[in-house]
Amino acid sequence: MKLAKNSVFAIYYLVLMWASAPSFGSVYCNEEGVRLEVLGSGELSYDTARAAGSYLVWNNDKARVLINAGAGTYLRYKHSGADFSDLTAIVTTQTGIEQTADLPSMLMASLRSGRNEPLPIYGPSGNESFPSITQLFERLTSEDGVYPELSSFFSHSSPAGFRVRVRDVNPPARKHWGEFSNSELRLAAIVVQSGNIPSLAWRVTIGETVIVFAGEFSNKRDIVADFAHGANALVVSHRLPAGARGLPLDFYVTPEEIGRIAAKAEVRYVLLGSRGWRTFGRENATQESIATAFSGVQLYANEEECWGL
Repeated sequence: MKLAKNSVFAIYYLVLMWASAPSFGSVYCNEEGVRLEVLGSGELSYDTARAAGSYLVWNNDKARVLINAGAGTYLRYKHSGADFSDLTAIVTTQTGIEQTADLPSMLMASLRSGRNEPLPIYGPSGNESFPSITQLFERLTSEDGVYPELSSFFSHSSPAGFRVRVRDVNPPARKHWGEFSNSELRLAAIVVQSGNIPSLAWRVTIGETVIVFAGEFSNKRDIVADFAHGANALVVSHRLPAGARGLPLDFYVTPEEIGRIAAKAEVRYVLLGSRGWRTFGRENATQESIATAFSGVQLYANEEECWGL
C-alpha cells in the first residue's frame, strides 16, 4: 500500500513527537533512603535548555524539601513524579527570578493536590534593593497584587485545602537559624554574602544525612565551611571559571575557593549546580582547580539526575 507524501510526513511527525515527549509519570528518586534530585541545573539563558537551579530532597520515595523554584521548576517538578502533598517545606536562597519565578505556578497547580497540611515557605529578609520573601508574596498574592487569585491560599478558606505560611529568615551575624524541625528532618540557615543581594545557605538534615545548599555566595565572611562541616553533599552555584577576577567575585566563588571550602568542611561530595555561560566547556580546568584542595567526589549537576546519599 502506498501512502501519500503528506500522510508519510504526518506519521513521521507523530512518531517523532511521541519519542521526544516527556514521560510525566516517571519517578527518578523512587528508592529508599535520602536522595538528592536536580530539577534545574542552569541559569536564565537562551543558550541552553536547562532550567534555573533548583533541587528536591527525597526521603523514602517522598519529596520533602524543595530548594528554590526558579524558571522551569514547575515543569521539572511535574516530570519528577513528586507528590506536592508530600512536601514538608520550600526554601529559597534568594528572592530573585532564578530562585522564585515558578512559585506562583506551583501554588496554582496545587489546587487539586490533596494536600491538607500547611505549607511553610522560608526565604531571606530583604533590604532597600531587594524584597524579603514575605514582601515578595505580598506583592504577588495580595488582593491588589500581581496574582490576586492566589490570595486565598493565605486564608482559612483556602480552596486548595491548605494554607501557605511564608516566613523571613534573618539570623544575626554568624548565628544559625534553626526554627524548623519535625520527627523526620531539620532545617538550618545562615546569611551568606552575594554582593548586595540578601542570601541564605540552607542545611537539610534527615537522620544521619546532611545536605548543604550554599547557592550563590562570595564567602568573604568565610562561614560556609563551618556551616557545611561533615555534610554528605555541598551544593554550590558554579558561575565562575578558575582564575576569575573582578566584580563577579563579589557574588560568586571560584573553583579554587570551592575546593578550599569543601576540604575544610570535610564533605563527601561537591555538586556544581546553576551552571553559567562562563563555565561550560571548562569542566576539566574546574575539576583540576577544585582537586588542588579537595580530594572528594565532584559532580556536575544536570537536569533530572538523582543521587543517593
